[in-house]
Amino acid sequence: MVGNRSDWFPTAVWNFDLDTHEKLNQDLLSAIYAEKQRDAQGVNWSNSLGWHSVDNLHQKHPFKPLMDIVLTNATEVANCLAWDLSKYTVTVNNCWALVNGKFSSNFLHNHPNSLLSGAYYVQAAEECGGLFFRDPREVTHMTMPPLTELTPWTLQKVTYKPIPGRMIIFPSWLLHGVEPNLSEDERVTVSFNLGLRPIA
Repeated sequence: MVGNRSDWFPTAVWNFDLDTHEKLNQDLLSAIYAEKQRDAQGVNWSNSLGWHSVDNLHQKHPFKPLMDIVLTNATEVANCLAWDLSKYTVTVNNCWALVNGKFSSNFLHNHPNSLLSGAYYVQAAEECGGLFFRDPREVTHMTMPPLTELTPWTLQKVTYKPIPGRMIIFPSWLLHGVEPNLSEDERVTVSFNLGLRPIA
């Protein structure tokens, strides 16, 4: 007898690679370092050792080209998730930049009060630390049987390699963090939270 299997409660993570990102990233890098110069202390949210900007960058002109791309990609995600975009539109709730030098990281966290979150890589060298996600079904790992291989059903953690021009979008509730930067170069990212606004 062969059983019928159903898979429920999937967790999707999307990544988008921009074909032409060099000019965009150069402009973003200049804008981010200008922000860092104006506010060298920054804020301390999930960052360890690195610099974290204020979270209103989506309202500033140098970041508008990136926000246009964010909204295009996020709308694709929303359609995939069957959100009702006949009555609502996807919006950027807040946006911030991170500059992580050697040994900087971001500890495990999620993003309350939003639906989707994301990160865009402006500058990323080899060994600069990947974005990792932890299996949200914590109780499934209380007792693990011996495994012949790791699969999407048994992985406890998955890591995305940082690549300049790559954007990753994921559910805001999904626990995630960033590995330590082991390179000599600063890892520079722009992160954002997304929500819905009723169409007037």
